[in-house]
Amino acid sequence: MENHVAAFSRVFLAMIAICILTAVLLPAGAPAQEERPGIYDSLQARYDSAMVAGDDVAAIEAAKELVWVTGEAYWETLYALAALHAKGGMIPEMFEYLYALSDAGFWDARRLRDDEVFAAFREEPLFRKLVRKIWSNGYLAMLERDDRETFQHKERVLETLGITAGMTIADIGAGSGYFTIPMSKMVGADGRILAIDASQEMLDHISRRIEIEKIGNVELFKVGRDDPELPPGGVDLILMVDTIHYIQERTAYAEKLREGLAPGGRLVVIDYRPKPWKERPWGPPEVQQIPKETLNEDLRRAGFVVADEHDFLPEQYYVVYESQ
Repeated sequence: MENHVAAFSRVFLAMIAICILTAVLLPAGAPAQEERPGIYDSLQARYDSAMVAGDDVAAIEAAKELVWVTGEAYWETLYALAALHAKGGMIPEMFEYLYALSDAGFWDARRLRDDEVFAAFREEPLFRKLVRKIWSNGYLAMLERDDRETFQHKERVLETLGITAGMTIADIGAGSGYFTIPMSKMVGADGRILAIDASQEMLDHISRRIEIEKIGNVELFKVGRDDPELPPGGVDLILMVDTIHYIQERTAYAEKLREGLAPGGRLVVIDYRPKPWKERPWGPPEVQQIPKETLNEDLRRAGFVVADEHDFLPEQYYVVYESQ
């Protein structure tokens, strides 16, 4: 009898969750309830047509959008179930659904952290761990978003880095591996890429990528924000893309970078040109933005000089430094 009651309770909670999904918990900007079936049907029709036509590229694009639409609904149902279990004092079940939510790719850590339904759990280590995992989902999605290429121009950056086979390159602030993975192929089997990051979640993501792509020349290093922990004199090129603005004591940090460079080695910094948030409501907040001239002076005090610059990036400066 207890099993039947438990099963009925789960079904009942799921039904309530779906009601909440369609009524209250839809995120801002999400399609309205009456719009969702139309969107789904339209995407499904696109996918079916592409498959009939043998157009795999179009089918993939339609399928990606279908995943997003159905994924949002799945997230909202899991979120609702976690909230309902929290309200009912069913804490292990709440955490099970939060785990499922994080594993499903849900990214809105602020929503979870600020939701009063979960207020009693905010300081619990497991809840904080899940919030961190959900934050990393959002950060990875931001790093790998399709429109990043409109301003990052990855291929052109790679062409201008002067990478040759056999080099040792430190990708500091490697993030999702956006530059790590293609550079690993450029340095070849005799080269090394040191993927360095302060976030274990980012390194775990890169680890999965190199396992899938069978890449054997990438080494992962988790470090603190005040020391890149480079091998002394062991690195031919240091790349820091959208990372230097996180460093508080830049001159002291740059001294450690200099110690890690091999003779003739170079440091490449790509970071955002300062802009008011109202002009560019993404990227680092204004308080973290560093003018290029300020960075040049910080690095000069650490023994670096500007060796080259490139101006083809619309939002970022791109400076090459060498040791004096």
